[in-house]
Amino acid sequence: MAVTIVDDQRRKTVEQHYGPLGPHTVELTDPVIVAADDGFELTGILALPVGVAKVPAVLIRTPYNPASFPPEVTAFFLGEVIAWASHGYACLVQSTRTSTSYFDEAADGAATVRWIERQPWFNGALGLTGASYHAFSSWATASTRPTSLKAIATAMYSTDRVSSWYPGGGFALELALSWTAMQQAEGTRVDQNPYNRLPLNEADVAATGSKLDFYQERLAHDGGDPHWRPLDYSALLDDPPAPVLHIGGWYDYHRTYSWQDFERLTKSGSSLPHRFVIGPWAHAALDSRISMAERLAWFNTHVRGDGSARSGVLRYYRTGAEPGWVECADWREPGTTTFHVAAAGRLVDTPDDAFSRVEWTYDPADPTPSVAMAILDVGDVGGVWDSGPLEQRPDVCAFTSEPLSEPMDLAGRVRAATTFCSDAVSADLFLRLLDVHEDGQVRSVVDGFLRITDAGLADGVPVEIDLGPAGHRFAPGHRLRLLVASGAHPYHNRNLGNGEPTATATSLREAHQAIVTPLTLTLPTEFPAS
Repeated sequence: MAVTIVDDQRRKTVEQHYGPLGPHTVELTDPVIVAADDGFELTGILALPVGVAKVPAVLIRTPYNPASFPPEVTAFFLGEVIAWASHGYACLVQSTRTSTSYFDEAADGAATVRWIERQPWFNGALGLTGASYHAFSSWATASTRPTSLKAIATAMYSTDRVSSWYPGGGFALELALSWTAMQQAEGTRVDQNPYNRLPLNEADVAATGSKLDFYQERLAHDGGDPHWRPLDYSALLDDPPAPVLHIGGWYDYHRTYSWQDFERLTKSGSSLPHRFVIGPWAHAALDSRISMAERLAWFNTHVRGDGSARSGVLRYYRTGAEPGWVECADWREPGTTTFHVAAAGRLVDTPDDAFSRVEWTYDPADPTPSVAMAILDVGDVGGVWDSGPLEQRPDVCAFTSEPLSEPMDLAGRVRAATTFCSDAVSADLFLRLLDVHEDGQVRSVVDGFLRITDAGLADGVPVEIDLGPAGHRFAPGHRLRLLVASGAHPYHNRNLGNGEPTATATSLREAHQAIVTPLTLTLPTEFPAS
C-alpha cells in the first residue's frame, strides 16, 4: 500500500478536465482492499483531503481497471477522485469483480459502504456517483438503502441496466458486440464485417477470435427474460432512497430510458429533491466540467449540507436554432401538436382524407443502415448532414412538412402511432424526425424503433413508438421530415423476418411492409407555465 500526495502539476492536469479544484491538498492511498461478503477482495484507490479529521464520502464503483489504461487515460480517470478530495470529500474508486459482474454489484456495494462507515475519517454522510456502468453500480448499491446515503448523482445510464440492450424489443447488436469486445477481448475494435455475420452467436468469434461470454448471455436472454430482473432498479424511483441528480445526453443511446426515469421521479410524489440535466452529448462525450459542477453542487447541498444546489428540476440544452441552456423550475407533461403522414410524401397538421397505404420492401440481405447514430463515441451525430443517400434508398419513406412560418420548440417526449402490417412473421419499424434546413441539409432530432412479432401482422397491428425526448428549436423556414423504415443496422440487429431466435437465425426473408392508417406524430410543443 502506497500513500502519495498529489502535486501541483497533477492538480493542473485534473483542472483541465474537471474545472477548478477545491482548497484541500489530496492524499492518495493505493491499493485499498475491501472484503466482500464472500471474502472476495475488492481493490480500490482512496483519495482523502489532508488535515481534515471527519469528512463525507463519495463512492464510485467501476469495471474499468485503471492499471490497464495508457497514462493519459489513467490521469483522466483518477482525476475525478482527486477533484472530490480537493473539495473536502473522501473518494473511493473501487474496481468491481469483473467488467460484467452485474449480479454482484448490490451486495459488493453494500459491503463497501459498511467498510466506509467503519473508517475513522468518515462523518456519516455518503454520496453515490458515476457515469455509465458506474451509474448502474450506484443504483445497485442504493437498492440496499444504506442509512448513511444522503444523495445520488449519476450520468449516462438509467436505473434499468437491461433496457438499452434490447431497445424496442430488438437487439442492440452494435452496442453488445463492440462493448463486450472492448471489455473481454483486450480492447478489440469491431469493424463492419462481424456485424453481418450469421448466425449472430458466431459474430463474437468473427470479431475477436474467441467466444465472449457476456455477448452470448445477452443473445441467450432477451429483454423480457426474468434472468435480467435483478438488474432493474427502476422501482426505486417510486420511493427514492435519497435525493437524485441524473445527467444525460441527447445523443446517448440511453436517453429514452433516462427520460422515463425522470418522468417517473416527477410523478412519484416523493418529497425528496430530484433534478435532471441533459446536454448535447453522446455516451462517451459527456462534458466532465459541467458534470462535475452539477454533482458537486448537488452533494454540497444534500451530502455535506452546506451548499446551494440548482433549484430547477430540469436543465436541458436546446439544440437547433438559437442553441443554449434552458432551466425549468418544475416539470409537467406538456401539451402537444400533432402531424400526420399524408399522400405525396407530405407531413401535415390535419388528417389527409386522400391518404392511402404506404408500402416498401425490406431486404435483410441489404439492410437499411444506421446513419448518424452513435453507440459510445461521438461519431457523426449532433451536426448538420446530407441525408440524401439514406432517403434515396427504396426501403426508406420520407414525409416533409411545409416550411414553418414561426419557430417551433420541442421539450419532452416524441411519440408516434399507426397501424403497421407485413407479410413477414416478424418486422421492425424505425422512425426518425429530422430538422430540414433551407439548403436541404438536415439535423437529426430523435428516432425510435419497435420490433413487432404478432400473428396478426398480415392484417395490420396497431403500434405506438416512443421516439424519446427532444429539446429542440426549429427555425422559421425550416421543415420537419419524418423518415420511416424497417431497420437501422447494425445499431439495431436486422430482422431476418422469420421470427427465429436472434442468436441462431440464418434464414433471410424479404418482407413487404406497409403503413395502412395515417401515421400520427405527436410533438411536445405547449408548455405549462412554471
